[in-house]
Amino acid sequence: MMDFAKPKNAVLFTFILLILTAIYIEFEYGMENFGINKTVGYTWEFSNIKAVLSLLVLFLSFFSYCVMWFFDLKLNKSLTLFNLAFLVFCLAVMSSGFQTVLSIYALLILIVNITYAIRIKMYDKKQNLQ
Repeated sequence: MMDFAKPKNAVLFTFILLILTAIYIEFEYGMENFGINKTVGYTWEFSNIKAVLSLLVLFLSFFSYCVMWFFDLKLNKSLTLFNLAFLVFCLAVMSSGFQTVLSIYALLILIVNITYAIRIKMYDKKQNLQ
């Protein structure tokens, strides 16, 4: 049984819950076209930007991790592995609507990892000043 008092297990449970929720939503509602101005046809479809969003998140992640490596920021290894797993899985299911959810999760994990790295860097600077 998982001890949810430990932060690591709580984060893992949250990620598992988010993944299961996304899978449920994908299979329950399936692939549909969503767009703006449906009177004549879709003027602008949201389904057209799914692949672009996935590739944008992939390049943004690569660029961000290169910048963090260049500035020698300490990364959370488990968040980095989660981000890599989401990106790889996102590329594996490139043709389905599930890739959008995975791209958003990967982007959120990247933002959390960047925030974590900056906070650790600031904390280390405070410790060195004292």
